[in-house]
Amino acid sequence: MKSVKLGTGLAFWGDSIRPAIEMVERADIQYLCCDHLAELTMSILNKQKSKRPDLGYTTDIIPFLRGVLRKCHERGIKIISNAGGANPESCAREVVKLCQEFGLYGMKVACVTGDDIMDRIDDVLAQGVALENTDTGQPLAEIRDRVTQANVYTGCEGIVEALENGADIVICGRVTDAAVYLGPMRYELGWGAEDWELLGAGTGIAHCVECGGQATGGLYSGGWDEMRNLPSLGYPVTTVFENGEAILSKTPQTGGGVTVGTVSEQLVYEVMDPANYLTADSVADVSQIKLDQIAPDQVKISNVTGKPAPATLKVNMGYRAGFVGEAQFTYTWPDAVKKAKAGLEFLAERLKQVDFKASETRVEYIGRNSMWGPELVANPGEDETELDEIVVRFAARCPTAEDARKVFTESVPLYNNGPAGASGIGTRPPIKELFGIWPCLIPREFVTQKVAITEVLQPEEVAA
Repeated sequence: MKSVKLGTGLAFWGDSIRPAIEMVERADIQYLCCDHLAELTMSILNKQKSKRPDLGYTTDIIPFLRGVLRKCHERGIKIISNAGGANPESCAREVVKLCQEFGLYGMKVACVTGDDIMDRIDDVLAQGVALENTDTGQPLAEIRDRVTQANVYTGCEGIVEALENGADIVICGRVTDAAVYLGPMRYELGWGAEDWELLGAGTGIAHCVECGGQATGGLYSGGWDEMRNLPSLGYPVTTVFENGEAILSKTPQTGGGVTVGTVSEQLVYEVMDPANYLTADSVADVSQIKLDQIAPDQVKISNVTGKPAPATLKVNMGYRAGFVGEAQFTYTWPDAVKKAKAGLEFLAERLKQVDFKASETRVEYIGRNSMWGPELVANPGEDETELDEIVVRFAARCPTAEDARKVFTESVPLYNNGPAGASGIGTRPPIKELFGIWPCLIPREFVTQKVAITEVLQPEEVAA
């Protein structure tokens, strides 16, 4: 039976490159598939691009390629990546330069674009597409003047086209996480653009491995303390068969483990409705999935199917959402909690005196309820006088950087004027601009991917 062997190279921007280096050295793979993007990542990349037009891609792609490219070229392993982010053209140019530096002439670098609709928003609105917030129903007009980026979650068709034209490295913008795996599946296994059951199976399989080490024992809550050698965690190696089944394993001689439990935990991540997992390429149905442990560190995936792709595609917009001002301070025994609460009252009054404005504030007692929040865990009571120490963080969402700056400024007097014993206030933190996420939908006919392929030439050929 025809099959394709896919390796998970990176699972997020900033991920370690060591698992990928070990994979290309030890594992039997044909493709190295890399996912660099998340919702907030796109806002960060667009902000970088606004300051420097040559940026806007995840710069970790270059050190990553320095670690794996020569070996991939030697072994004929192709690389699929969405590191292009907000600027895939610039990213592809840098990849071509690296190939030239390494003397890898004749390689083909593909650039897949078409997801960025920032310059088309008003035209799309004029054609009757509301672009309203799918979570709240709010009209885009409420934040239109603050929108900084608008990228559509596109599918794998551009990747397939690039591979059909001989690409060795494919650099994409905001394709879906699953697309970097589904593209080589379609190309190698001969699946058509409307083979919905197989595309759904491939999407479900891709979802099991797209987060890298989470499928091989990282983040595993079902027995994390039994996972061996997590500092040398191996990443997923997936053999996908033309009938839509797969065997998930990992790089040989690495840490972690591949079990029904580890795969199951990743499987339920972000799926919402298991019978209708919506993606750009298909609607995957993983509700009847079968996971079978067929050998140590080998899990067979079967009984995943699919349905026709949705008529709409998800758009991820980012918009300016104010600034965060914050202050942190610590009180120790005795009366740590009582003094901490008095310190907060002190700060609140100081902020009132300087006409401080904020749309939202948050108080966290770090180590007590900073993760769960006061709604789920009661705030420390004043009777808890035996606590050795308590760390307080006060944060506020402010309309201006000036308001945000006041939070720290008015907390500094706690050192000398407030309740006795404040410490840990530290130096002034930088003012952080906040970006909000605006999810919305666009009919898929409004979006078309484009593929450009550059062959890596010798310097004299470029000059000619």
